[in-house]
Amino acid sequence: MSDNPHLATPPVLAGAPLDGARAAAVLVHGRDHGAEEMLDLVRRLALDDVAYLIPLAAGRSWYPGRLFEPISANEPWLGFTLDAYEATVRQAMAAGIPPERIVVGGFSQGACVTAELVARRPRRYGGVALLTGGLMGSEDELAAPAPGLEGVPMFVATSTLDTWVPTPRVEETVRIFRAAGADVTFSVDDDPEHHINDDAVQGTRRLIAGARSPGRAGKS
Repeated sequence: MSDNPHLATPPVLAGAPLDGARAAAVLVHGRDHGAEEMLDLVRRLALDDVAYLIPLAAGRSWYPGRLFEPISANEPWLGFTLDAYEATVRQAMAAGIPPERIVVGGFSQGACVTAELVARRPRRYGGVALLTGGLMGSEDELAAPAPGLEGVPMFVATSTLDTWVPTPRVEETVRIFRAAGADVTFSVDDDPEHHINDDAVQGTRRLIAGARSPGRAGKS
């Protein structure tokens, strides 16, 4: 029996069955939300031949603090989260979907843990979507990702008016991933709401559509 609370509930599955999907997307919700937030995103993406896996946070929160606090302030929860995220990715891989046809992404807390997963456990993903989020930790803890992200398409979106995720942290995240070789598209707007806006939906949709197209796996 695992002591990881984020593994207590299996991921919610939506879209195409895993064994017949052209691609898969692991979508991670934000703080104080659950599957409903990502199921709404799935509806707006309107890509029915994709399998969606939505892991669920225990207590509707992946970690207790803020993204810019020292990593130690969010442990052991961050470690639990990354293990649960990894298990969900492996679920898609076990169904026969290779990493280059898997997109990982999330919103707010979900975007922050996605950034951490990709930086610490890189793969040749079909795409990475960071919707209002960035790498975690204090300024002196930000570091280059592990090797393996060269050419991986990423879509990063944020708002200059967002009060939860500081724009400078998102900008630094973009710089770090670009330096690691990722192909980053960065979208900044002045949306006053902390939500997944239409631009974020379309940027994510382009990543997933690229990962599911024959001969274009991993392209945006």
